[in-house]
Amino acid sequence: MYEPASSRERTLLRKIADNYYGVCLVRVIEGIIHNLNGPLQILYIRSEQLEQSVDQLRGALQSETLTEVEGLADRMEERVKSISGSLDDLNARLGHLTSDLVVERCSDIGDVKINQVIEDCLFLLNANMFFKHNVKKTVKLNDALPLLKGRKTDFCIIVLNLIQNALEAMVDAQDKDLTVETFSQEDKVIIRIQDTGCGISEEDREHIYEAFFTTKKGAGYEAKLDEHAGLGLSLVSLLLEDYNGTIACESNPGKTTFTVQFPCKVK
Repeated sequence: MYEPASSRERTLLRKIADNYYGVCLVRVIEGIIHNLNGPLQILYIRSEQLEQSVDQLRGALQSETLTEVEGLADRMEERVKSISGSLDDLNARLGHLTSDLVVERCSDIGDVKINQVIEDCLFLLNANMFFKHNVKKTVKLNDALPLLKGRKTDFCIIVLNLIQNALEAMVDAQDKDLTVETFSQEDKVIIRIQDTGCGISEEDREHIYEAFFTTKKGAGYEAKLDEHAGLGLSLVSLLLEDYNGTIACESNPGKTTFTVQFPCKVK
């Protein structure tokens, strides 16, 4: 368990939390913009191929070769479907860039669907190439969860930090399995995040919620290691205090589980 922050620590950490989300989103958006190159390149290639097919179709029509015309029509249909799929992909990515989690850095207090927050966070984390290509994801979200009361961005900070910690722990792991699940129990909403990383020693577990305490470096967008500030779990514990939430950690080499509980409609 963690100790409640002092008044001075709370003031400092709250200011950091209010700015953390914007800083995090800058990096996420950089990754999303980088990922847009894929569907854009497909659009360019397919458009050129479609243009060539149209010219070939004109020639085939003049020669009245029905078999050749049918083959060209099939290829054109496949390329149109590919273009349509790439446009859908672009629309989804751009839609998240204008979503509440991106646009509203400090959203008003209101009803929060925690599953939606998690789904948005997982989508945003696809900007991280390590997360996207190297980690096996298992997501189990209970559809019958009650609403929480609070700021969407606060819950997003909690989820992003816990998943980022899991990614960092798995950089050197042979098996990189991330499990994210939600469920309700009595009057509480529970988030459980589990990884197959290096684990946290019992000695370190006593300090992981302290500001600036860290045992590792972070997982970058290409699975490179960046210097780690050691503020993630401090921000999580601060926000949990604001929502009367709790956090528990169970860890052994190869398996670490963080369990967060929120009372429903706490604000």
